[in-house]
Amino acid sequence: MKIEKWDEINGSGTHEDRLEAFLESANDSYAILQLKRTDETVAERFASRKELDSLGIEPCFDHYEVVYIAPLENTDNQAVLLESLYEKFNLYHPESFRGHSLSVSDIVALKQHDVVTCHYVDSVGFAELPKFLKPENYLKNAEMAMEDDYGMIDGVINNGKASVLEKLKEPPVAGAIAKSAKCHSERELE
Repeated sequence: MKIEKWDEINGSGTHEDRLEAFLESANDSYAILQLKRTDETVAERFASRKELDSLGIEPCFDHYEVVYIAPLENTDNQAVLLESLYEKFNLYHPESFRGHSLSVSDIVALKQHDVVTCHYVDSVGFAELPKFLKPENYLKNAEMAMEDDYGMIDGVINNGKASVLEKLKEPPVAGAIAKSAKCHSERELE
């Protein structure tokens, strides 16, 4: 997806669309991730890292959704950049932003020079989450739902192969049965 479509994606795209646009962007960019509103995430909402640690909880990508993506304008100092994004998403929300003000338990993902880092919004400052997002696996769940061969989880759905059902519908090749019978060693003894 091209960066020019980000405003359109932010307004109506899905979580997967926004994630793909962020990860596939050729430019430096950022994404705001917020916890999904489910019973499973109740204990995590607005919890500091210290609170999560005391509960034995590690932030999990599957509990979050990408609510906003945009290009980065200034990437010189990461700490300053994160603080400016915190200010922006608390005081000067972009018009297409549909999430709540940036708060504790949210995650800011930065893509700088093709390297993605994730930062947990903590009670004071940000905590880096080095294992939070693995770009090579971001569509794994979608692929697993559609892939015919689980041994081929590689970022390409079905790899252009016909499904087993499609193969069964194909007409048999003439002579295939006779040929396979001749190849069988027990048949050769007759």
